[in-house]
Amino acid sequence: MSPLGKLTLAIIGLRLFGANGFFIGMFLGHFIIDRTHLIVSLEKRLSIIDDNIRLMLPYRYYRFYNRIDGNFWGKLWGTIIGGTLYGINGLISLFIIGHFIFDTPKSHHATRFRKKFDHFWDNHWGKIGGAILGFVFQSRIILFCGILLGFFCDYYRMEQASLIPIDTIRRFWKRINPLKLWRHSKEARHISFIHSMSGLAAKVAKIDGSVSENKIRTFKKLFVIKEEETSKVAKIFNNAKKTTKGFEQYAKQLKTISADNIEMKESIIDNLFKIANADGTISSSAETLIEEISVIIDLPSGNFEVIKNIYHPKTKNPIIQNYYDTLGVLYSATDDEIKSKWKKLIIQYHPDRQQAKGASTQEIEQATAKMAEINFAYQEIIRIRSGK
Repeated sequence: MSPLGKLTLAIIGLRLFGANGFFIGMFLGHFIIDRTHLIVSLEKRLSIIDDNIRLMLPYRYYRFYNRIDGNFWGKLWGTIIGGTLYGINGLISLFIIGHFIFDTPKSHHATRFRKKFDHFWDNHWGKIGGAILGFVFQSRIILFCGILLGFFCDYYRMEQASLIPIDTIRRFWKRINPLKLWRHSKEARHISFIHSMSGLAAKVAKIDGSVSENKIRTFKKLFVIKEEETSKVAKIFNNAKKTTKGFEQYAKQLKTISADNIEMKESIIDNLFKIANADGTISSSAETLIEEISVIIDLPSGNFEVIKNIYHPKTKNPIIQNYYDTLGVLYSATDDEIKSKWKKLIIQYHPDRQQAKGASTQEIEQATAKMAEINFAYQEIIRIRSGK
């Protein structure tokens, strides 16, 4: 999780509404940006911008851009937000903050700060929300009551504790509780989703015999699991991998969670294929199991076939396969692997580099044609994979 939403709305709120705006902005940023798919969408947009910049830059600038790739968006964020809202002082301050928080992925201190900061919000947002209400209404009574209620809210949510000791009253309250939808919030659905996916991932990994380390690493890479959930997810995974039977209960749970969300159903099947393909090949038994899961979660057969074809070594379409051959990647390669190979080929065949090496006019023309072919193949692959 990234603190981008909290910081951005907090800074805007501070500028527009003062201290109250700062806290309200951070609270809203946590829920409407940092805990939703919006943050993932923003990262994808930045990746698209990055691709377009690479296509347009001459080689002499491309070399410098390649060095700062992925390490300047935070500073750019700080420059725009700080300069727009607070002038030169804000620009300098947020430039430094943006660099430390977002542009230092290898920094132990920055990584620890992001992790601890988001972990704090996840564990204490009830108390924080109660305190914000007290500050907004400038009432010590509301402040005290808000923090107190927030404490019980957080305790009930994190510890799954019972706030009402009388079982009969508690069961009755659960049936009529107007906050029932809140208790089945996105967080609860996400936890249930992770538990069900861990069970299915173990079944798919087990179908060929023993569960390989590659499949375990692939599962950990695909799903971000909170520290407090790690032990429970590991227990579910270890129990599920003992046998391939009993996958239906996990699939039915995912059917309930995904409801009519086709994109989520496709993501479930796609991730299972990635786990099955972790060792380089997908067995027919694993493919059959994944197909049975797709039927249970009500994924249309046509959608399943499209996803399945992604993980076949070759595509039946010779034109599309030629694009993959041009980049020298497999049809089952991931988007990151394809992009990495594309970057290397740009450097290798860039006409400016050939000219710097003293190549002849004919060799430069050949490199230019090859460069155009590489860029076209990459753009077509990305277009086809995005479904455009």
